[in-house]
Amino acid sequence: MERSPQPGISSSTPLRSQVEATAALCALIELPALRALRTALLPAELYLVGGTVRDAFYGESGTDLDLATNLTTTEIKARCVKHNIRTVDTGIQHGTILLVIDQVHIEVTTFRVPSGRAGHTTAHDIATDLSGRDFTINAIAFDLSTKTLVDPINGVADLASNTLRTVGAATERLTEDPLRILRMVRFGSAQGREIEAATLRAASAHVQLLGQVSVERIKSELEQILLSPFPQAGIACIKELGALPLTIPELIPAIGFEQNRFHIHDVFDHTLWVLERTPVDLILRWAAVFHDIGKPHTLSVDEDGSRHFYQHEIVSERLARERMQQLRFSRDDTETIALLVRHHMRPLDCGAPGVRRLIRDLGESLVRWRSFKEADASPAIPEAEFRPTANAFDALLQSEQTRMRGPSYGKLAISGTDLIALGMQPGPAMGVLLKELEELVLDDPARNDLGILLVEAKKRGWAL
Repeated sequence: MERSPQPGISSSTPLRSQVEATAALCALIELPALRALRTALLPAELYLVGGTVRDAFYGESGTDLDLATNLTTTEIKARCVKHNIRTVDTGIQHGTILLVIDQVHIEVTTFRVPSGRAGHTTAHDIATDLSGRDFTINAIAFDLSTKTLVDPINGVADLASNTLRTVGAATERLTEDPLRILRMVRFGSAQGREIEAATLRAASAHVQLLGQVSVERIKSELEQILLSPFPQAGIACIKELGALPLTIPELIPAIGFEQNRFHIHDVFDHTLWVLERTPVDLILRWAAVFHDIGKPHTLSVDEDGSRHFYQHEIVSERLARERMQQLRFSRDDTETIALLVRHHMRPLDCGAPGVRRLIRDLGESLVRWRSFKEADASPAIPEAEFRPTANAFDALLQSEQTRMRGPSYGKLAISGTDLIALGMQPGPAMGVLLKELEELVLDDPARNDLGILLVEAKKRGWAL
């Protein structure tokens, strides 16, 4: 089945020249918020740094604005107060002040000497500050005074060659903050860049240090990997590094685990296949990661050698919930992802009653579920076979959604009051009977008539 191109900044995005990137950054600093900031802080040394500068080479305007300066946090705050700019001390222990100008958030950090995340020692120049950045492609600055690029570590050359390498000694940079191992995955494999050999070796050698990183930071970096242009390559890199036990250990049993005749991949590679085909939607991409993790735990083999994974979706949901709890997902995200995992085996070839049940069971998540079914379509099934089934489902869904606009849609014609009038006592049995009658109506909406349902209720007895 053909794969749609994935949006986002990656090594496959054409790289702009330095002249073009500089022009884009010159335009950026003329935004009202940055003009106000320049008025407040110049003629101090002031540089755009990090992702905003890197992304200018790909024609993207960064929304997270980071600047570096020779001013201390005290000086930054004093100048901002003078110009009525709101400041927030959220990162002051790291030498960072958050400025809020016309609802635009800008972080300004005092130059610092290379050190671990917990420390902050002031430096005196931008070159020293850049020498402590994580990767060369993130160690390019833009001088707001001279409107020129500052690139002492050849980050632009690494952008051009699609290479990710650390600034300076790889071991030193990665051990200063072990989360940089996952950042390496994000800026490297997940964005289509080749990771330089020494950087990759250092990451593999020190991968266990990820155990020192908070789950919140791990989760945030995993999500940015999943939202990258090549999330499947990112997860594959995490596996090769030996980092799955410290990130998504539920995927480990999937590695090399054979499926059945309906699949050409093992469970892990199938997960990557689905992830690659899933739209850029964080909920869907987490669902792709989790949807088959229950298979290794539910294997049964027939006498003829056929392999089955009955109710693996139930086990997958349970394991997914446990992982999401440990990674501290929100309740809403947990429930939505779990819902998609639990129902991912429901077929498209389900007829009108099946469509009505999917609408009932999935609610607003039905659109995501339909998208996931596209991504999860087996590569062993030809497109010519899959497409008619998908189109038939879509037609039934559209027809049902048209019917849903009717005033009586979704309201069962019979109620508990009607059953009491027949002589039925309130209690759990009444709920079971109403559920059975609802299923009848889902099979045939024409039966949603009080007289018909009263007859059906009498047929079933239920202590009337």
